Amino acid sequence: MAYIIENVHLMKGQALINTSILVEGERIITTTSKLNRHQHMKMDADKYIMTPTHVLFDSNLPLAGSFKDRKEYYLENFIMKGSTIIFTPVRVQFERQLEEKLKQAKSDLLDSPIDYVLGISIPPRLLKPQFIRKCKRLKIPAIFLEINEMGSLEKMPWGWIKEALFPYNCPIIPFFSGSLNKKEKLQQLNAWSNLMKKEKLPALLDELKDGLPVSSSVLKKTGIFPGKSNLHSGGEVSYNLYNIVAETKHRDEHGLFFQSRHLVVTVDKGKVIRAGDEVYYRPGKGENVIIKTPGFFTDNY
Repeated sequence: MAYIIENVHLMKGQALINTSILVEGERIITTTSKLNRHQHMKMDADKYIMTPTHVLFDSNLPLAGSFKDRKEYYLENFIMKGSTIIFTPVRVQFERQLEEKLKQAKSDLLDSPIDYVLGISIPPRLLKPQFIRKCKRLKIPAIFLEINEMGSLEKMPWGWIKEALFPYNCPIIPFFSGSLNKKEKLQQLNAWSNLMKKEKLPALLDELKDGLPVSSSVLKKTGIFPGKSNLHSGGEVSYNLYNIVAETKHRDEHGLFFQSRHLVVTVDKGKVIRAGDEVYYRPGKGENVIIKTPGFFTDNY
């Protein structure tokens, strides 16, 4: 059944757009301010700020825990914070493990209530053309590179690596050792940034932080955007509604994530999964999101 969400205050990035949204099933038919002539049932969203649902990065999902533990983790760390997509890396230590580890991760996530995007985390010795070609074939949208010391990366065959990444161009994301202090990590990050700019590789210049929303630029580089975390004509109906109060009035999309106490509704693919304090937990509803083209909406290095 089609219906209209009218008087929408839609926050996209840093821009607040006043619009109306025509919805049918799980999809948005159109977004426009001119839907007055339509005779569909209407829902008034004037008291709220709407955002796309957040994509959160998490490198430590408790996949081996009990169902009860996993449910509590999904609720506390994702659903109650307005996230309906998890971005997480699968650790691979040897080339022969690649498909096996991905298969195991998908099996572990079969009861996930929300969608997930799987990257891989590897030591530098695996970053070779033949391994990258396997990653492309398997549509892996991000390669997290576990870095202990930047000096070891200087002599890697970056020209061959860049050639192997093309044309899928999944970004390489730094994943630094936890033993580094703040000053050492900053030095390593600067060295990484300089190296990636020099070699003109598709890469992120900074780490991703656990438990935080993935920025729009990273969503574009990994290809998660525009399919996810994006309210647009033809796209899925997944959104958050925040009360309009002093704490939410002047926030951008990223800032609203930190105002989850004012989050009142979360809708995932047309279904309400959270309304006030009520949560409709649906194990197994999450899907593995396949990324067809990373970086399609952005310029990679």
